[in-house]
Formats: sequence, structure tokens, C-alpha cells
Amino acid sequence: MREDTPTLFDLSTTGRGQGRFEPARLTQARVRLGMSKTDLAAEVGVSAAAIGQYEAGVNSPRAEVLERLARALKVRPGFFSAGRPLARIDTVNAHFRSLRSARVSDRQKALATATLVWELTFALERFVKLPEVDLPKVQPGSAPADAAMILRRHWGLPEGPVKHLVAAAESHGIITVIRPVGEIDAVDAFSVVIVDRPIIITTPRRSQNVFRHRFSIAHEIGHLLLHGEAGEHSAAIEREADEFAAAFLTPAASMDAALPQRLDLAALDRLGRTWGVSPQSLVRRMVERGRTTESSARRAYQRLAMADDPSADPTSAYPGEVPTLLRKAVDLAADHGGGVPALAEVLKLNPGQVRDLLGEADQRPVLRLVRDEN
Repeated sequence: MREDTPTLFDLSTTGRGQGRFEPARLTQARVRLGMSKTDLAAEVGVSAAAIGQYEAGVNSPRAEVLERLARALKVRPGFFSAGRPLARIDTVNAHFRSLRSARVSDRQKALATATLVWELTFALERFVKLPEVDLPKVQPGSAPADAAMILRRHWGLPEGPVKHLVAAAESHGIITVIRPVGEIDAVDAFSVVIVDRPIIITTPRRSQNVFRHRFSIAHEIGHLLLHGEAGEHSAAIEREADEFAAAFLTPAASMDAALPQRLDLAALDRLGRTWGVSPQSLVRRMVERGRTTESSARRAYQRLAMADDPSADPTSAYPGEVPTLLRKAVDLAADHGGGVPALAEVLKLNPGQVRDLLGEADQRPVLRLVRDEN
């Protein structure tokens, strides 16, 4: 799905206006945690109207209220200060691959995470030069299969399977991040461009199965190429992104040579593992290439659903599908004074929150106290 509004950014330099309260920062922190104004007001000890006035820029919170806001929203008080780059949630365009139950608040929550990921990327580029964005221009109205062929040629991909799709996307400047389901509710995957930097975010609902993950990444790349200027969302646009993903991962000419002449699920399973796509995707390709009928495909989908075994997912065979760009950038930045503590200072977050954005598990030992009942 698509949400589209004019894009405006606060790109003021660090230090300029520092100490001044930035209303959009409060909105960003609150929405990212999925808190309503009423809930936040109750926790902080002010009225919901006061929170609304803070976010509208009508009033600024007093110092003691700012401290309570920071504690409630799990950020440092300096997080709310102006003076560093900020992508406002209400001005960011995004394509969402949402579940049917997705609400506007779910999408806003996801966008708040995306803006924070972009800020991390921006902060990293003070210390490390990240890969430049390298996506071809695709004419509006281009067929998804044509766009897929253009991208393959532009990236210099050989004929055959796309090896390590996420690594390829990251090497061409697309930031890829996996966020936990609890943080991004009812959204499977989405893509956004913030100040010319494309970002794709997926959840474990997609990433835990490498085939679904690869297809979702390709789907979002399709949105970036085909629908960057689209002002509407529709089922047709989602179908186009799916068509792009299928054409990019399994080009028609290659499939005409590789697909079995009849619907053979064992053969499709073997073929899928070679091409990094699911048997379901290949069944759909057989329909599209005239190798089987829709009714036969429906029966095949039913058989595949009954035989589905999540433990059979060959994820370990696809190491290049785990995002690594940001973590590698931080490792390199650390050699130049830009490690996690420095980034936390720039972003006004805790170091643990920066590591979380990087997808690193908290390695600290857990202290548990046992109460003496005597």
C-alpha cells in the first residue's frame, strides 16, 4: 500500500538550535512505541491536551516534564532537542506490504522506526562512506518484467539465480533492516525513500523463511523502481510489485528452459532451492508460462500447504540474505571514532538502543534477584 504526501525534512546542522524543543521528535518517539497521547499524558502526569500542544508546537514542556517524557518514551532528554537531521513522519512516502488488519497507527509506527533507521544511516555517514544508491531510472508505466530486466542489466547480474539478494541490494545503497513483529504490528514489509536513501524493512514473518524474505525484498525493490512517484495505493500496484519480483528472481526465458513440462512438485522443490524461490512461486510461474492451469495450480497450492514444514527452510544456504551493511559500517566507523557510543551521542539514544537498531542482540548477562522467603 502507499501513503503519499509532500516530503519536507529538517536538515539543520548539529549545534544549530540545540536546546530548542522539537515537537516532531516527541511525535516520533511516541508513535514508535505505539502510545496514544492519552496514555502518554497519564504516564507523565499532564493532560492529553498538553501533549497535543507540545506536538503542535503551541507550547514546550517544562524541564521536569521533559525528563518524565524521556523516561516514558525510553529516550534521553536531549532526543527532543532541535539541531540534527529529522525526517518527519507525516512527510515520508512509503509502500507497505501489510496484513489486512493493518491500521493507520500500525503504519505510522513502522514509519517512525524507518525515520530512526535513516537518522542512524545519516549519522554513520559522518564517519563512513556508505555505498551510493545505484538504481536505474525506469520510465513511468513500464511493464514490471521490463523493469526487472533493466535492473538485472544495470546491476550486471549474470543469467541464472540471483545469489545473495539482500547483499546485492545493500551493495547498491539500499538499506535493509529486519525489525521484530512486536515493534511493527500488522506490517510484513515496507519500503521508503528518505532524502534519496531507499530503506527496506521486513519482519520475521518474512525473514524467517528465506524464500518469502527474498521475494519480499524483490517486491519492495519493484515498488522503488515502478512506483516512486505513485500517489495512490491499490491491489493493482501490489500485483505489479509481485510481477516484478517474479520476473527479477525467475526471468521468463530462464523459466521456459528450466520449468518441468508438467506440474511436478518434487521437481519444483529442487528448482526452487536452486533459484532461491518457493515452490508456490514456481507453480505461479508455470501458470504464467502456460505449463499448467489455474485449477491444477490451486490443487498444488493445497498440497504444498499440507506438506509445509518450516524446519525444512534452507536459510543457512543463503548467508547473503541477512542484512549486514549497517553493522559492518559501525565496525568500520569505530576505527574512526564513530562506534556505538558516538552514534548514541549523536542520536541522543542509549547505546543499547543503537545496537538494537543495528539488529544486535543484547549480550549483557541478566541479573536476577531471588527473594529470601525466610
